[in-house]
Amino acid sequence: MDSLEQNLRDVENKLEKIQDKLALEDKFAEQANIRFEKNILAFKKYFPDIYQRFNLYSPKKSFQLEVNPDGTGNIIDYDTKVPMYSNTPIQQVETQVKETLAAPELSRVDFSSVEFIEDTADFLHVRLMNQVGAVYNKAKNQLDDNYSVGKSIPSKVIFGIGLGYHLMPLIEETKASYITIFEPNEDYFYASLFCFDWVSYLKKVDQDGSYLYIGLGDSEEEMYQTLYNRAKNIGAFSISNSFFYLHYKSKAIANLVDKIKNNFHQFFMGWGFFDDALMSIAHSIGTAKKQPYIIEPNNKAPKSIETFPIFIVANGPSLDKDIEFIKSYKDKVIIVACNSASTALLSNDICPDFHVALERTKETYDLLEAVITEEQRQEINLLVMNVMYPDVLDLFGWSGIALKGSEPGTVLYQLAIFMNEGRLSPTIGFSNPLVGNTALSFFTSMGFSDLYLFGVDNGYIDEEHHHSKASFYYDDEGNSKLDSIKMGSEFEVEGNFGKPVITEPFLYTGKEQMERLIASFSDTNLQCFNCSDGAKIDGTIPLRSSDIILNKQCFPKSDVIDSIKKNNFSKISENLPLEDFLAFDIFEQICNTMVEFLEAPIENRSDALNCIIQHLRYLKSFREEDKYLHLYLILEGETLYINSVLISLLFNFGDEKNIIPFFKEALAHWVAFLKMAPQQYRERWDVLSDHDFVFTESK
Repeated sequence: MDSLEQNLRDVENKLEKIQDKLALEDKFAEQANIRFEKNILAFKKYFPDIYQRFNLYSPKKSFQLEVNPDGTGNIIDYDTKVPMYSNTPIQQVETQVKETLAAPELSRVDFSSVEFIEDTADFLHVRLMNQVGAVYNKAKNQLDDNYSVGKSIPSKVIFGIGLGYHLMPLIEETKASYITIFEPNEDYFYASLFCFDWVSYLKKVDQDGSYLYIGLGDSEEEMYQTLYNRAKNIGAFSISNSFFYLHYKSKAIANLVDKIKNNFHQFFMGWGFFDDALMSIAHSIGTAKKQPYIIEPNNKAPKSIETFPIFIVANGPSLDKDIEFIKSYKDKVIIVACNSASTALLSNDICPDFHVALERTKETYDLLEAVITEEQRQEINLLVMNVMYPDVLDLFGWSGIALKGSEPGTVLYQLAIFMNEGRLSPTIGFSNPLVGNTALSFFTSMGFSDLYLFGVDNGYIDEEHHHSKASFYYDDEGNSKLDSIKMGSEFEVEGNFGKPVITEPFLYTGKEQMERLIASFSDTNLQCFNCSDGAKIDGTIPLRSSDIILNKQCFPKSDVIDSIKKNNFSKISENLPLEDFLAFDIFEQICNTMVEFLEAPIENRSDALNCIIQHLRYLKSFREEDKYLHLYLILEGETLYINSVLISLLFNFGDEKNIIPFFKEALAHWVAFLKMAPQQYRERWDVLSDHDFVFTESK
């Protein structure tokens, strides 16, 4: 009988637990639905696109949102098939936040080398970097390194939302000017709308004046591209001192972290600077006065010739093995030489149809005049960007230009053409940092669909063989006459034909820019064959020259060249009034207002960071002003450079107080520069480059 009573009591207890659990689930469901309605309306206010995606969202069938004994939500992790959280997730995330802040993962950039940048061209930019770099090194030598996360930081990158429980304790511990949150799994974010108080979180972000980006369901490449674009558009300071918070582990997040570490150098390349920007304006005005032909990107090659083969020939070391092949086809294809590759081709009795140059200084003029004869240049057509040293256009019988994006001189072109003729003039995309990028951008923009790359190595297998030995880089005995330019530490990448290739950040960026350009034509019939024994370029088709089979063409290449010059280009208008839009007074007002922000009282890191953010956001507002966009671009590069160093100085060393004297000393150099910049603009808007080319023998 006792046994029967015990069994009955056990059954009653189980029923009570089931009833308690059902009651708990009912209560959770009621509260969760109310929370969802409030949260989704908050997103409607702050992020309408997220509201649209998740208002009527349906998760996967495997979606399992559960209730913990304490009434909080939990979710079954898709990868591990177990609950993501413990029975007490609030306590769990508070511990996670505390432990992460005690040993944070920080992105730190060492700018100690900028003090020693050599000023070979008498640039204000270099002098400024030297001055600020000297203060940076003084702080580095006198103060302890700082590895803590303060109450106010530049950037916070959070990998994983889960159910969102960590977000509020994290924002209460440290305020960031820029917050980026990535959640690869959309279902997890959807679940967070039922479990986490997004209303309070979004209000807190708004009150703090922070910039928030939420990436949901993005691939690793898309998440990386978000950070890359932020570094380019907002400033690399927003990445150079980031606090990385990993909420939960997943394959997608792990791949993203690896990609960031392996490509971190890209965040700090290709900004331009003040002297370069003034040169952009002077050269753009100068080239306009030459009245060259300008590409019309909307005018594509006629269908009858769009498959005519285009050989884009760069001066990488693998060119040597393909010279004879190119020579055998020189009368049947369009040969496009990338700068110094012309010397390699000409020395092998191959006259390129087009010569492409990118470097904007007077060095390009001096080099071309020295290494290519007048007679040869008259047989070659020139393709350059609008920021080229203007007299280069006089060296060739025919010259065509394209507008280079993110250049103040380009914006002047576009503004003058629109105001004068009422039409838009688009740029060509992904045209730098290497001249191979420029050539590829030109001919994809023209609509040609069969492109072949030779010597486009973006690296080298033998460090002593950095260019074609047929080019001017080497003497008759094959000895190097010029040092190979390197922009950073070397590393290995996958080769086009499998063999590892040595590259460095500058060349690698050229490779990735080619990949982005080719990807932008993914919905066309573009075929780009990579015949180079160099770095693999995603989107191209590896093809050895011995395996190339060209279809018989219906037109002689002279007709194709004539079509390019007549159909893809048009003459620039005479007396295009670029000077009318220089806006010196507005530029001076911009500089003066930036100085006012920077001269606010500074007592601690929070004050200092606020000054920086305020003056950067003020400058950024001019990106939306079409009439004054060129003024923004004059200052953009210099501002991104200097503020990356200032932010790193502010957060890399010392504590809240003892870093401030060093920061103020460095900031004073930036303020002095901004006070001087308006007069420099007035005096140098029409001053061309005078940086001559000089052969430097390799040691």
